[in-house]
Amino acid sequence: MDTLTVAHFVLNTEDDITISEEQLNDINVIDLQSVSSSEGELSEAHLVVTRVSTLDHVRHRSLPEKLSSICKENGFALIAVRTALSPAELFLRNASKTAFKFPACEALQARLEDNGFRLVAHKSNNLSSLLLFRKCTSPVESFAQEVVKIRTTDSDWVEELKDKAQKLESAPRERTLWLLSENAGISGIMGLVKCLLLESAGRHIRCVFDASHSGSNKVSNFSPSHPEYREIMKRDLVMNVYCDGQWGSYRHTLMQTGDALKKTTQFAHLKVTPGDISSIQWYGSPQPYKSSSTANSTDRVLCSVYYAPLNSQDIQIATGNSRQDAFREALATAESSLGIEFSGRDPSGRRVMGLVASEGMATVVTADLEFLWEVPAAWTLQQASTVPMAYSAAYYALVVRGNMRARESLLVHGGSCDAAQAAISIALSMGCTVFTTIGSAEEHHFLKLRFPELDKRHIVNCMEASIERNVFHETKGMGVNMVLNIGAGSRFQESMCCLSPYGRFLDMRPLEDISDDIKLGNFTLLKNITFHRISLNELLGNDASAAGVKSHVAQLVRGGIASGAVRPLDSTLFGLDNAQDAFRFMASRTHTGKVVLEIRAEESERNAVPASLLTVEAVARTHFYEDKSYIIIGGLGGVGLELADWMVSRGCRKLLLCSRSGVRNGYQRLCLHRWKRAGAEVLVSTAEVSTEKGATETIEKAKSLGPVGGVFNLAAVLRDALLENQTEETYGAVCKPKVDVTRCFDVLTRRLCPELDHFVVFSSVVCGRGNGGQTNYGYANSVIERICERRVADGFPGMNDSSSLKPHVTLGELGLDSMIGVKVQDTIERHCGLVLSMQQIAQLNVHRLEEMSQGTKSQCKSCPV
Repeated sequence: MDTLTVAHFVLNTEDDITISEEQLNDINVIDLQSVSSSEGELSEAHLVVTRVSTLDHVRHRSLPEKLSSICKENGFALIAVRTALSPAELFLRNASKTAFKFPACEALQARLEDNGFRLVAHKSNNLSSLLLFRKCTSPVESFAQEVVKIRTTDSDWVEELKDKAQKLESAPRERTLWLLSENAGISGIMGLVKCLLLESAGRHIRCVFDASHSGSNKVSNFSPSHPEYREIMKRDLVMNVYCDGQWGSYRHTLMQTGDALKKTTQFAHLKVTPGDISSIQWYGSPQPYKSSSTANSTDRVLCSVYYAPLNSQDIQIATGNSRQDAFREALATAESSLGIEFSGRDPSGRRVMGLVASEGMATVVTADLEFLWEVPAAWTLQQASTVPMAYSAAYYALVVRGNMRARESLLVHGGSCDAAQAAISIALSMGCTVFTTIGSAEEHHFLKLRFPELDKRHIVNCMEASIERNVFHETKGMGVNMVLNIGAGSRFQESMCCLSPYGRFLDMRPLEDISDDIKLGNFTLLKNITFHRISLNELLGNDASAAGVKSHVAQLVRGGIASGAVRPLDSTLFGLDNAQDAFRFMASRTHTGKVVLEIRAEESERNAVPASLLTVEAVARTHFYEDKSYIIIGGLGGVGLELADWMVSRGCRKLLLCSRSGVRNGYQRLCLHRWKRAGAEVLVSTAEVSTEKGATETIEKAKSLGPVGGVFNLAAVLRDALLENQTEETYGAVCKPKVDVTRCFDVLTRRLCPELDHFVVFSSVVCGRGNGGQTNYGYANSVIERICERRVADGFPGMNDSSSLKPHVTLGELGLDSMIGVKVQDTIERHCGLVLSMQQIAQLNVHRLEEMSQGTKSQCKSCPV
């Protein structure tokens, strides 16, 4: 509408106005005192903003005439008026004995109304008031007003609205069509009107809506000729919303997010943004959301963490040097959580150390009893924290996979790192001959101090001598039985040559480091050499097939502790306040042994019951209860799959996905496989959830998994067209997955889901901002937003999400299929002059499409994608 246009004028009053240099390009600064009605340059001003000074009463009297002369018909005037003195001003008034007189808001309003202005809103505090006026000098004739009643229960009103709107397209501006909502609280009239304003009859459209959530519709008797609504007619505002005795309107406001919301909690874990070590901070832990059967089952126990070492995986995440899925293989949907080993206390106060799949750098962890060991009395908890990962990995590599036997020979690369030290200790305890490589004289000195029995001739500085020559010289040409390759950059081919016939090569490096060296060649086959890729992460997940191996490794560590083969490693300790320094120190690779974070200090008592409480300030995070089920309507669409994946990563383990067509393509099957591998139970339903019967069946099916904890409606159907081409059927098709489904689940969840935590509908910015040709979509989304508002007012969970897509999300990640891909490919070629392959189309992200749609000269000529 014309009245939504804001002219760029700022009225300079007695007070100074500071305007940034960038804003000056679009703003004309004028002096109100010099303005006269003859200045034609101001005739197009739609919004005038001014402040009324305290003392100048002459200007007060002339203000209404000045504003009327520069404000366009149906334009707005926003006036700031001082109504009281501040404490400092009161002091100055008393000291100077000067009388301060304030203009009365009532008198100012009366003078403005005499000049054709109508008061729209009045806001005040203890010092000042803001008054918003609209200039409406033309009389409103009731015979030029028409009313169409909008009902949420059906779409019979669509044809009437079409006919009357078409007649108004060429009518004088005085002709107005009022849309009246017959349903209090849950009508979609606001979304409908927002879209209608952008179509040809938009300047004639007005609406009246009762947004109250209790009682009957208080404005059902609305009529242009009714005396009760005389002021509404005079103001001639587009949006007229009545709520609990007050008239107003809905407004979009910018949320002041600032720092992330934090809370004080005993359940938190450290998390980092990959590639940004400075982002390390506490986040809310999913521990409170784990099912009681998981947290305190016969094979798992909740432990308090005292010390948490850093490992190479953590450094790779923090520095952004590795894809997380390269080593978090056991968790298909793991986030960038830190820590896989710890030491602390169990619920009985017993000192323990253990391994976890992730989130070991936490205040508490749920530990697998199989990978939990009691700490010997002679060890401190700090010392114990250095043992689990290094020795479990070494035993798994050497004994389980390499089948190492007593008095065999072993070459260990990177002898000063934690896993190498553990391997050397184990091998020496079995009477094996050990060779190891180092990179400096300091490392040579360290190894001799830690392992006096290690022959100094078997410690090879790989920067100065040939590993192969040294090994064959010391073994009299036989070579070694085993090679344990740990450090990145080790000389793979030379190490392979060091092996004797029937030797075993054990590679513990990350998979991406191995890929370039994996060419074994015929030499390996001729010597009957076997190659093993070692990853302890395979044992940290929920894979039942690994249970036997896990038990074997745990028993080997337990035996090593008893025999003395397992000894704590040297460590460098950092406090929580220096967590970033700890990561940078380990990333510099100047340390030997372990780098350990102290989560909390160990008590002097050997058995502290209960463990000392630790509370931290943590960023609040959304998590989902493991024992509750969650329903996603439209769960197999592109956004639905992304939502489900995010929910599984946040703890959801029971999912019911609703889809009209069911599983149709390989990507959907891949997602289902990944979630099930992560431990989630996923069901797919094709029930008609827009009916009460189908929605009830869906809820009962979800309850068979567990109490329903959440309902998410992502379903949508588009039937875009200008109002003149819309029908009852197109409105019904759009409203069915939005309005009908949401209404059914709203009613049923109140009765059938007492443990519901989330009721989320995915709306659209269309119903808040408007979009021509989408009146039905704006209407439907506005209805479901009002349903959520009513739920919240009634004390039930309810939320709508109208967020846009993240810029980095690719079309492939959104579930792009071949048919849509061809359409996108054709559109980009026609409008942008770019010929892209289907693979390139799938890799396009939202940000790139936005750039193309803006038609930047360096990108393409024009593209409405």
